[in-house]
Amino acid sequence: MINGRSQEKGEKVLAALRQLGADAIFLRADLTDKDQAQQLVQRAAEHFDGLDILVNNAQVVPELASAESEANDALLDVALSSGVYASLWTGQAALPWFIRAGGGRIINFASVNGVYGSKYGLPYNTAKERMRGLTHTLANEWGRHNVTVNVVLPSGLSPAYEAFYGDDRKKMEAVARQTPMRRHGRAQEDIGGAVLGLACESGRFITGPLLFIDGGQNLLGLPQLHRLDGAEGNAS
Repeated sequence: MINGRSQEKGEKVLAALRQLGADAIFLRADLTDKDQAQQLVQRAAEHFDGLDILVNNAQVVPELASAESEANDALLDVALSSGVYASLWTGQAALPWFIRAGGGRIINFASVNGVYGSKYGLPYNTAKERMRGLTHTLANEWGRHNVTVNVVLPSGLSPAYEAFYGDDRKKMEAVARQTPMRRHGRAQEDIGGAVLGLACESGRFITGPLLFIDGGQNLLGLPQLHRLDGAEGNAS
């Protein structure tokens, strides 16, 4: 089961999965709505006659704003509802199915941006840091049901990641040079493989820790790349 707010994008992913031979379905749902979030899980469980894995990687990325901006009230609501609340709601809906199956896997997504507090990203950073608290609590409470709950903090190339840099390839290359592995992560090989490890049987005794999948970026802190026009005398 895959989910998104764009029917067009969802259909493309669905076609790619079916070419690989997967039994896949797409459901358009807005996870900021509790009913839609929980119906998504219900539909998946009914279609596949059970549920084993829940991956919570949905997250609206709000526009940049300084911490003193009043815009943060609304931006924070969106960030929290699309990430933290959505992950709680889907987890709550999945738990009965996991118990029925004798266990399950939940994989949440946080961010190094939250850990190091990247400038002008207060709503996103706050939501991602709360994902860590949610993960730890669910891991502690639901372990007795043989449910593992983990949180990954990835950094890798994707269309959204590349769009962030736009035409500034030099900045993008500079980030790679600052990474101990001296390259950007690859979504499928580097990040997907690690997530799969947590989701399959080999991850059955791993629950609660943070897993940085970033080539070592977290060891050095986060390059402060975000800029606002006029902020700190820098218009870029």
